[in-house]
Amino acid sequence: MIQSISCLGYRGFATKQTLKLAVPDGKPGSGLTVLVGPNGGGKSTLVECFNKLSLANRNASFSKGKRNLRANDTVEISVTVDDGSGILKTSKGGSETQWSGPTPPKIYYLPSRRFFNPYFNTGRWSRDIYLNNPPNFQTRTNSLDSCASRLVDLNKGDSTQFDAMFGRILGKPLQWTIDQEDNGQYFVKITKQQGLHHNSDGMGEGLVSLLFIVDALCGTSNELIVIDEPELSLHPQLQRRLLDEILVKTKDSQVVISTHSPNMLSLVSIVNGGMVARVFESERGSTICMIDDESRDFINSTSHNLNNPHILGTDARACFFAEDGLIITEGQEDVVLYPVIMDKLGLPFTIPFFGFGAGGASGISNIAHLLHVLGFKRIGAIYDGNKRADYENFCKDYEDVGYKAWIIPTDDIRDKEAYEAPAKTGLLERDRKTLKPEFSGQLNAMFAEMQRYLGL
Repeated sequence: MIQSISCLGYRGFATKQTLKLAVPDGKPGSGLTVLVGPNGGGKSTLVECFNKLSLANRNASFSKGKRNLRANDTVEISVTVDDGSGILKTSKGGSETQWSGPTPPKIYYLPSRRFFNPYFNTGRWSRDIYLNNPPNFQTRTNSLDSCASRLVDLNKGDSTQFDAMFGRILGKPLQWTIDQEDNGQYFVKITKQQGLHHNSDGMGEGLVSLLFIVDALCGTSNELIVIDEPELSLHPQLQRRLLDEILVKTKDSQVVISTHSPNMLSLVSIVNGGMVARVFESERGSTICMIDDESRDFINSTSHNLNNPHILGTDARACFFAEDGLIITEGQEDVVLYPVIMDKLGLPFTIPFFGFGAGGASGISNIAHLLHVLGFKRIGAIYDGNKRADYENFCKDYEDVGYKAWIIPTDDIRDKEAYEAPAKTGLLERDRKTLKPEFSGQLNAMFAEMQRYLGL
């Protein structure tokens, strides 16, 4: 198993950055490593490092334009595995590399641009042949013609596992085979219904992509599977089913994915030891930040919070993919009503709020910690007026990292009737629409300060 990989000098990686990989222990998702972050941050570069490692004993090279001059025009990709460590390094200031270390790990790598020539010959590549002769993706526009040879091999051999997994993700069986045109060219034939077929030239991009992904996932546990943006061209429901297959696969296998989709990020995986790493651009170049055990404990606790099951729901998980700058509120009502208040003040709604609240004042600090370890620089919080102790603790705990908090001048965001607890005075009347004019000045100043802090 691979414990970690480090990159220095490849594209945006001006300083050495290390990614710790999840190691499977029999639990769903325990071997899954998910890379998130904004476009241009370095996720694709990081996954391409695995392709270079697969070529370590063959023809791995780094052309001039892909070497970072801030790293002395040298590329180093190092990896730690169970039986030691190795390094792939350019030499003598040029493009060619030398590998030092044990036998490089077996890696099945799929780039984000997954397509192949729809008409091909019948060259047959077994999985071992493919792993021992991995494609050398010098550019990101290479077609995956060798993967078509994998489909030929599956068609001639036992495709039971492949067909079953494909059917589970698609939601129905897919009938396919290899056929030949009269001019001698071969193609993938898909049966839509009895007597109706189409060829590989007519397949949608989602189906083509899924062919490659399912083949990658049908490997053995001694292989590392790396897939860049598996969600591309897939319907959200198919994304969720694909994630289910990946969670099962990573009980005993290592899988690394780079994604922009909240549907491909599993809280179950995180709780079970899976890794989430955010890759983004900073003053140091491409930077890697990873979740920690404190974050895992918090995420585990949210899965048992029956009163606030939305704390890390799909809307909240979108924060993993944000560029930067979020405001955390106590509850879902705040996320809905603060835009109402800003509208009453005549302010444009430009402030991004985290999900649907933190599930209470005590949860704000937990979410802030999660975002902090993922490298977010501008995080703020709004507390109700009766939560001054929580507000002061937040200000103290996050002063050194530049996070800010605000406290409203009343107990709650709106008036509420007394139940078992005393009545509270709010910023809004009970109708949730009428803003009390006596608070306009202070709220205007608070929102203006938030906007300046977030650079809006």
